[in-house]
Amino acid sequence: MTALFIFVNAEAQLIKRLGKTASEAAERTIERKVEQKTEQKTGEVIDEVFDAPGKVSSGIKEKKTKKPRSNQTDDQTYDESDYYDELTADSGSGIDMVSSNIVKGSSFFPEGNVIFHEDFSPDNQGDFPSRWETNAGGEVILINGTKAMRMYPNGIYIADNAALPENYAVDFEFNTANLTYNGLAGSGFFVELVNEKSFAKTTSAGARFGFSLWAGSSQPNKLLIENWGKNISKIQNSINFNMADRLNGSIRFTVVVNGKRLRVYIDNEKVIDLPSILQADAGRYIRFSLRGTDNNKQHVAAISDITITEETEDLRSMLLKGGFSTTKILFNSGSAEIMRESYEFLQKVGKALHDEPDLRIAIIGHTDSDGNATANMNLSKSRANAVARYLIDYAGVQPDRMVTEGRGQNQPISDNSTSEGKAQNRRVEFQKL
Repeated sequence: MTALFIFVNAEAQLIKRLGKTASEAAERTIERKVEQKTEQKTGEVIDEVFDAPGKVSSGIKEKKTKKPRSNQTDDQTYDESDYYDELTADSGSGIDMVSSNIVKGSSFFPEGNVIFHEDFSPDNQGDFPSRWETNAGGEVILINGTKAMRMYPNGIYIADNAALPENYAVDFEFNTANLTYNGLAGSGFFVELVNEKSFAKTTSAGARFGFSLWAGSSQPNKLLIENWGKNISKIQNSINFNMADRLNGSIRFTVVVNGKRLRVYIDNEKVIDLPSILQADAGRYIRFSLRGTDNNKQHVAAISDITITEETEDLRSMLLKGGFSTTKILFNSGSAEIMRESYEFLQKVGKALHDEPDLRIAIIGHTDSDGNATANMNLSKSRANAVARYLIDYAGVQPDRMVTEGRGQNQPISDNSTSEGKAQNRRVEFQKL
């Protein structure tokens, strides 16, 4: 399956292929080794998440796995957006795309909650996005009907959010088109983890990884990594990895920070794991950097579907303290069918309940405010029932230890007018009884 970029201008339409086939993503080997050196218990959880099979589009063969039953009812017409809202094309400059699917790599959601989510939904096509800062400009474009931020040459891009916690993950899509040999000498894309919100070329402390966008370079299949700062152990190296074949397409990145440790996954494959590269408080802010490229040659580099999540304490402890709510349990849009990437988390909930055999819980579903209030209430009840059914059928939890409720859109914990606020409101709550 391929996706197409269509460039609209006064003179011509320039069509380029975008994306890798789903089968290529599904066939990649996912590393299973859990590093023993890390002092963070969360490290083991993260590698387990990426060991779990991810979603692939219809028509691609998967290993057969037992699938939880859905409690979706026939009369549910709720059109909740989840993380991927349908977008309508706005007037303005930029890139439009024909209707097509982009196969995602992985979506990483650790045991914490979403602290930042960006789908550029409030922004008009052709404008620079309202919640970002840059030193070079940029614009919102359309990629298969989904909004993305196109970066301009030699720009640095920083989200308008507070300093990040010690343990977090950043998941995003990097989309490119028309990156041919011509005009790309010295071009590259970098993800930088720095200690201050600044557009300085080099902050007082930080680390980065990145790769060349120039096929004529001697470095198209290497990931470059380095850190900087005073009184630190310097790291500067390159890692062999085939990036050239992924250009002019869509690439899924997941960046995981645990204190000083940095892990990077590309389309589900772990490619970087450095236990002490983030020193001198590096990593409090993340920024995206584009070197080179030429807008006149229609070079495109854009980021989209950006989610930042935070780590929290273990589930058993939170249940014993009274409970918790989570955005990690994902459902197909408008239904109570649990998505496969949620199974790992639900197994951990089941284990926590097995470790405390006398513990009884209430499972409570919540939605955002999109759609009809009555349908939202029904959907929240069905989703709570689906979670309980999974724990009964696949984690061995006794039914009499659980009760289920639905609260619909009635108890928001964040602002439903923002993308990340809606993401936080679409949650499942576990309460100790």
